[in-house]
Amino acid sequence: MVTIRPATVRDYPAVAELTYRAYVESGHVAASDPYAAQLADIEARAAQLFVADVDGQITGSVNIATPGSSLIEVANGNELEFRMLAVHPDYQGQGIGRALVEFVLDYARKNDLSQVVMTTMASMTTAQAMYTSLGFQRAPDRDWNLYTAGIVDYEQGLETFFVYVHPLNLGHLVKENHG
Repeated sequence: MVTIRPATVRDYPAVAELTYRAYVESGHVAASDPYAAQLADIEARAAQLFVADVDGQITGSVNIATPGSSLIEVANGNELEFRMLAVHPDYQGQGIGRALVEFVLDYARKNDLSQVVMTTMASMTTAQAMYTSLGFQRAPDRDWNLYTAGIVDYEQGLETFFVYVHPLNLGHLVKENHG
Protein backbone atom coordinates (compact mmCIF):
# COMPACT_ATOMS: atom_id res chain seq x y z
CA MET A 1 0.00 0.00 0.00
CA VAL A 2 1.23 3.48 -0.91
CA THR A 3 1.12 6.19 1.74
CA ILE A 4 1.65 9.78 0.62
CA ARG A 5 2.95 12.05 3.36
CA PRO A 6 5.04 15.19 3.85
CA ALA A 7 8.76 14.52 3.53
CA THR A 8 10.93 14.63 6.64
CA VAL A 9 14.65 15.42 6.86
CA ARG A 10 15.28 11.68 7.19
CA ASP A 11 13.69 11.19 3.75
CA TYR A 12 15.98 13.64 1.93
CA PRO A 13 18.76 11.15 1.00
CA ALA A 14 16.22 8.70 -0.42
CA VAL A 15 14.45 11.49 -2.35
CA ALA A 16 17.78 12.70 -3.76
CA GLU A 17 18.70 9.19 -4.88
CA LEU A 18 15.36 8.27 -6.43
CA THR A 19 15.10 11.63 -8.20
CA TYR A 20 18.62 11.27 -9.64
CA ARG A 21 17.84 7.76 -10.82
CA ALA A 22 14.46 8.73 -12.30
CA TYR A 23 15.74 11.79 -14.16
CA VAL A 24 19.47 11.36 -14.82
CA GLU A 25 20.07 7.62 -14.91
CA SER A 26 16.89 7.15 -16.95
CA GLY A 27 18.26 9.55 -19.58
CA HIS A 28 15.85 12.49 -19.24
CA VAL A 29 18.39 14.99 -17.85
CA ALA A 30 22.16 15.04 -18.34
CA ALA A 31 24.22 14.82 -15.13
CA SER A 32 25.96 18.06 -16.19
CA ASP A 33 22.67 19.94 -16.71
CA PRO A 34 22.08 22.64 -14.08
CA TYR A 35 18.60 21.15 -13.59
CA ALA A 36 20.22 17.95 -12.24
CA ALA A 37 21.73 20.03 -9.43
CA GLN A 38 18.35 21.66 -8.75
CA LEU A 39 16.70 18.24 -8.56
CA ALA A 40 19.35 17.05 -6.08
CA ASP A 41 19.02 20.10 -3.80
CA ILE A 42 16.27 18.64 -1.64
CA GLU A 43 16.63 21.22 1.14
CA ALA A 44 15.95 24.06 -1.33
CA ARG A 45 12.67 22.41 -2.33
CA ALA A 46 11.70 20.90 1.03
CA ALA A 47 8.60 23.07 1.47
CA GLN A 48 5.59 21.19 0.11
CA LEU A 49 7.67 18.10 -0.71
CA PHE A 50 5.68 14.88 -0.39
CA VAL A 51 6.88 11.31 -0.55
CA ALA A 52 5.34 7.98 -1.47
CA ASP A 53 6.11 5.45 1.23
CA VAL A 54 5.65 1.73 0.59
CA ASP A 55 6.31 -0.39 3.68
CA GLY A 56 8.87 2.10 5.00
CA GLN A 57 10.63 2.54 1.63
CA ILE A 58 10.58 5.98 -0.01
CA THR A 59 9.55 5.07 -3.55
CA GLY A 60 8.57 8.43 -5.04
CA SER A 61 8.27 12.14 -4.43
CA VAL A 62 6.62 15.28 -5.74
CA ASN A 63 6.72 19.00 -5.03
CA ILE A 64 3.50 20.99 -4.83
CA ALA A 65 3.67 24.67 -5.74
CA THR A 66 0.62 26.62 -4.62
CA PRO A 67 -0.07 30.21 -5.73
CA GLY A 68 2.81 32.42 -4.61
CA SER A 69 5.35 29.58 -4.32
CA SER A 70 8.88 30.25 -5.51
CA LEU A 71 8.80 26.85 -7.28
CA ILE A 72 6.15 27.96 -9.79
CA GLU A 73 7.24 27.82 -13.42
CA VAL A 74 3.98 27.73 -15.40
CA ALA A 75 1.05 28.13 -12.99
CA ASN A 76 -1.05 31.28 -13.15
CA GLY A 77 -3.58 32.77 -10.76
CA ASN A 78 -5.49 30.12 -8.81
CA GLU A 79 -3.62 27.13 -10.24
CA LEU A 80 -1.56 24.51 -8.43
CA GLU A 81 1.60 23.31 -10.15
CA PHE A 82 3.38 20.10 -9.35
CA ARG A 83 7.03 19.62 -10.11
CA MET A 84 9.86 17.14 -9.91
CA LEU A 85 7.59 14.10 -9.76
CA ALA A 86 9.90 11.10 -9.50
CA VAL A 87 9.43 7.40 -8.90
CA HIS A 88 12.38 5.15 -8.12
CA PRO A 89 13.04 3.03 -11.25
CA ASP A 90 12.66 -0.18 -9.21
CA TYR A 91 9.07 0.85 -8.38
CA GLN A 92 7.94 2.31 -11.70
CA GLY A 93 4.85 0.74 -13.24
CA GLN A 94 3.36 -0.10 -9.83
CA GLY A 95 0.95 2.85 -9.49
CA ILE A 96 3.21 5.06 -7.37
CA GLY A 97 3.29 7.94 -9.87
CA ARG A 98 -0.49 7.69 -10.26
CA ALA A 99 -0.94 7.77 -6.46
CA LEU A 100 1.25 10.89 -6.23
CA VAL A 101 -0.69 12.67 -9.00
CA GLU A 102 -4.04 11.69 -7.46
CA PHE A 103 -2.77 13.10 -4.15
CA VAL A 104 -1.87 16.36 -5.92
CA LEU A 105 -5.31 16.56 -7.55
CA ASP A 106 -7.04 15.95 -4.19
CA TYR A 107 -4.82 18.56 -2.53
CA ALA A 108 -5.77 21.12 -5.19
CA ARG A 109 -9.49 20.33 -4.87
CA LYS A 110 -9.36 20.65 -1.06
CA ASN A 111 -7.70 24.05 -1.47
CA ASP A 112 -10.32 25.20 -4.01
CA LEU A 113 -7.82 25.78 -6.79
CA SER A 114 -9.06 26.07 -10.36
CA GLN A 115 -6.73 23.59 -12.04
CA VAL A 116 -3.49 21.68 -11.77
CA VAL A 117 -0.70 22.37 -14.25
CA MET A 118 2.62 20.70 -14.85
CA THR A 119 5.50 20.53 -17.29
CA THR A 120 6.95 17.38 -18.78
CA MET A 121 9.71 16.55 -21.21
CA ALA A 122 9.18 15.01 -24.66
CA SER A 123 11.10 11.91 -23.55
CA MET A 124 8.69 11.18 -20.68
CA THR A 125 6.09 9.39 -22.81
CA THR A 126 5.04 6.88 -20.14
CA ALA A 127 4.32 9.71 -17.71
CA GLN A 128 2.41 11.62 -20.40
CA ALA A 129 0.15 8.60 -20.98
CA MET A 130 -0.53 8.44 -17.23
CA TYR A 131 -1.33 12.17 -17.06
CA THR A 132 -3.75 11.85 -19.97
CA SER A 133 -5.45 8.83 -18.37
CA LEU A 134 -5.99 10.93 -15.22
CA GLY A 135 -7.72 13.74 -17.16
CA PHE A 136 -4.82 16.06 -17.96
CA GLN A 137 -4.90 17.77 -21.34
CA ARG A 138 -2.05 19.17 -23.39
CA ALA A 139 -1.85 22.96 -23.39
CA PRO A 140 0.53 23.65 -26.31
CA ASP A 141 -0.09 27.39 -26.04
CA ARG A 142 1.69 27.22 -22.66
CA ASP A 143 4.69 25.13 -23.79
CA TRP A 144 8.00 26.77 -23.05
CA ASN A 145 11.76 26.49 -23.32
CA LEU A 146 14.74 28.01 -21.54
CA TYR A 147 14.73 31.03 -23.88
CA THR A 148 11.04 31.88 -23.48
CA ALA A 149 11.49 31.47 -19.70
CA GLY A 150 14.33 34.02 -19.76
CA ILE A 151 16.94 31.54 -18.51
CA VAL A 152 19.18 31.65 -21.59
CA ASP A 153 19.65 34.33 -24.28
CA TYR A 154 19.64 32.10 -27.37
CA GLU A 155 16.81 30.26 -29.12
CA GLN A 156 18.57 27.57 -31.16
CA GLY A 157 18.69 23.93 -30.16
CA LEU A 158 16.50 24.18 -27.08
CA GLU A 159 14.12 21.48 -25.92
CA THR A 160 10.46 22.44 -25.78
CA PHE A 161 8.81 21.49 -22.50
CA PHE A 162 5.19 20.35 -22.70
CA VAL A 163 2.54 21.77 -20.38
CA TYR A 164 -0.47 19.75 -19.28
CA VAL A 165 -3.51 21.08 -17.40
CA HIS A 166 -6.25 19.39 -15.38
CA PRO A 167 -9.33 21.58 -14.72
CA LEU A 168 -10.91 21.17 -11.27
CA ASN A 169 -14.12 22.14 -9.47
CA LEU A 170 -15.98 22.56 -12.75
CA GLY A 171 -19.37 21.94 -11.15
CA HIS A 172 -18.61 24.59 -8.56
CA LEU A 173 -17.61 27.10 -11.28
CA VAL A 174 -20.66 26.34 -13.45
CA LYS A 175 -22.97 26.86 -10.46
CA GLU A 176 -21.32 30.26 -9.70
CA ASN A 177 -21.54 31.43 -13.31
CA HIS A 178 -25.06 30.21 -14.06
CA GLY A 179 -26.82 29.82 -10.78
